[in-house]
Amino acid sequence: MYRAFLQELAADDNPIRVGIIGAGKFGAGLVAQLSRMEGVEASLIADLDLDRARYAYTASQIPEEEIVTVESVLEADQAIYDGQPAVTQDGLLLTLVDQIDVVVEATGVPAVGARMAYTAIQNGKHVVMVNVEADVTVGPILSRMADSAGVVYTLVDGDQPGATMNLVEWATTLGFEIVAAGRGTIFYEDDRTGTPETVPARFGFDEEMLARRTINLKMYNSFRDGSKAQLEMTALANMAGLVPDVRGMHEPSANLADIPRLFSLREEGGLLSQHGVVELANSIAADGKTMLPNPIRMGVFVVVRTEHPFTQEDLASYYVHVGGEGKNFLLYRPYHLVAVTAPISIVKAALYGVPTGAPLYPPTAEVIAVAKRDLKLGEVLDGSGGYTVNGLCEKAIVARAEKLLPLGLADGARLKQAVPQGTAITYDQVELKDSFALTLRRLQDATVW
Repeated sequence: MYRAFLQELAADDNPIRVGIIGAGKFGAGLVAQLSRMEGVEASLIADLDLDRARYAYTASQIPEEEIVTVESVLEADQAIYDGQPAVTQDGLLLTLVDQIDVVVEATGVPAVGARMAYTAIQNGKHVVMVNVEADVTVGPILSRMADSAGVVYTLVDGDQPGATMNLVEWATTLGFEIVAAGRGTIFYEDDRTGTPETVPARFGFDEEMLARRTINLKMYNSFRDGSKAQLEMTALANMAGLVPDVRGMHEPSANLADIPRLFSLREEGGLLSQHGVVELANSIAADGKTMLPNPIRMGVFVVVRTEHPFTQEDLASYYVHVGGEGKNFLLYRPYHLVAVTAPISIVKAALYGVPTGAPLYPPTAEVIAVAKRDLKLGEVLDGSGGYTVNGLCEKAIVARAEKLLPLGLADGARLKQAVPQGTAITYDQVELKDSFALTLRRLQDATVW
């Protein structure tokens, strides 16, 4: 479906031109994949570290002498016109360049992502939001602004929210009910309190790997302290209209065959009080230390329900794992390919004006900030993956009613009182750091409900 159109664009020397903000592991991986494709190209990369931006190109066999550094829109447009890959330190500059069709925001910083996406939308660019931290904070209003501007705001294919959304869209198109949708985790008993300096040991990264793949320790710590999974399932909830069944979700230890049984209603032998939820399936056994024999690991899943006996019989005969008294079935992918399949979202937005998934308005879920340890009066919070807070997924109506602080606004907030470990932090307990994300969030809160 996509390839023929992309070949036409390549033949006409009119590729989809992509600007990438953030040249970390994801950004460099995206450049690598784009370099293998026809009709779409990474034209401009923005990163505060220009060496890292250049490396994203050179790692894909683009000669360093062909890469130009640009400091103005005019210089950037000229470089693209001349067919030269370009780098800049200024992400906002990238959003202003006429010849850029799609902006990929991959910084992982909510305040940065909010401003970059907003400016790109205002300048008529499609936005592929890899920055799930920004999306769960201000994604609904950015999506609404994009609709008004006639451009696409989308989460990214390949990352777990987008990959799961593909399964949700497929299943609901076929008339299945979504009982639960989610992803696997690898969550050990001591991961919740993990800190950035422990990342190399936890992931097995050596110094060469850390440098070569430009590993962000704080970001990778959010993968292991639970916050990233909570952020991602909140993004999925807001795309698909789902909610967490309980704060933080159940996240049971589960082999593949256990998933449709556990994610069924309590009266059917499961854990859930309702259908239509986001969930996590932990690949670590209940002892908190041992890998299960047949888990989903970092794959994605949906538990679907059908009331039709013919379909029930068919799915059971195809060896699909069953739960919910024979009415619930597990559909899954054992992988998510992150940057490798991210170009699909770029192409869908540019060619068809269609998102992989975009948050609904109003949102259904929120990621709230919870004290990672006992916090003292006057301490400054450091956001996702840091030393002070974790994120937990909560229903948006509950978070609003209890005035709970979104994780995306926690970085830089100063506590006005002590907060015990495990306690959800409220707006009333902090002095917020001024940022564009805060301004946009206040606008969202004033208009969304």
